[in-house]
Amino acid sequence: MYYLGIDTSCYTTSIALIDNEENLIADKRIMLKVKQGAKGLRQSEAFYQHIRNLDILLEDLFYVVSPNKIKAIGVSSKPRNYLDSYMPVFNSGLHIGNVIRLSLGIPAYLLSHQENHILAGLWSKKINQNSPMAAYHISGGTTELLLVEGNMNTNIEVIGGSSDLKAGQFIDRVGVAMGLKFPCGKEMDRLSQSVNDAGIVIPISIKESYASFSGPETFVQRIVKAGQYDKAKLSKAVFICIAKSIEETLINSRKKFEWTNILFIGGVSSNTIIKNYLLGSDKLSKYSINPIFAEGQYAIDNAVGGAIYAKKHFRGC
Repeated sequence: MYYLGIDTSCYTTSIALIDNEENLIADKRIMLKVKQGAKGLRQSEAFYQHIRNLDILLEDLFYVVSPNKIKAIGVSSKPRNYLDSYMPVFNSGLHIGNVIRLSLGIPAYLLSHQENHILAGLWSKKINQNSPMAAYHISGGTTELLLVEGNMNTNIEVIGGSSDLKAGQFIDRVGVAMGLKFPCGKEMDRLSQSVNDAGIVIPISIKESYASFSGPETFVQRIVKAGQYDKAKLSKAVFICIAKSIEETLINSRKKFEWTNILFIGGVSSNTIIKNYLLGSDKLSKYSINPIFAEGQYAIDNAVGGAIYAKKHFRGC
């Protein structure tokens, strides 16, 4: 028996298939196309691209796997686990998932994009979460420090993160200003690894367990506007600023909440500089904070968590 996951985020169309033992049978994704110089996609354009991409991905999947072997579907239907959480782009996956549900006569289970990330991250590290833990969801649309409880039905509480600009927005705005193609994270990551020293210290702004990135972005934009900068060094400085900000929010949160393990998910958490900085942080060790990074391909947008969710709810485990 197989379980299908569908996720239609702001920039990636994803499907995944697992079996009863949670072995990955298929993992297919298509990045949405963004015009050069643009800072994102309108929801209507993203919706259209998702419908087209799901057509391609599902046709490829059903060419090698019979749809009749699929017993349940898990679909990301909204960004977060709140009643008022809504983003039109997720309706594309919801629509196609519902068509599959009706056609095959199987159940479809709805989860949030954030839950999908958490489940995929735990699966990638082979962690069976039975006790409360923390998760840091860091991406273009989210920078949230979360307290996560429950296995089947997840309770997620926001206990920190960013108070204004998201980490991914900070990265992309700087990248676009430097003339890079949106989204800019991967290219800036590649550039940053070519230099040993950033040569620039971007000031951080922290209030309790929340970081502000609007001030740091303004600081960097002044440097870009002046024209006297090195792309690789400035990229590295941005990532170090984000890493230090995350470090401080974690320490401040740890003083208030009882957790030890912290799972990092979301595209920004797959960044090499940020990951290495936090893994080597003596400050985090001092507070018994154990950073766990989802495997690279399962930190970024994917649909594995949806497939896991479908399997857990269909089988009750």
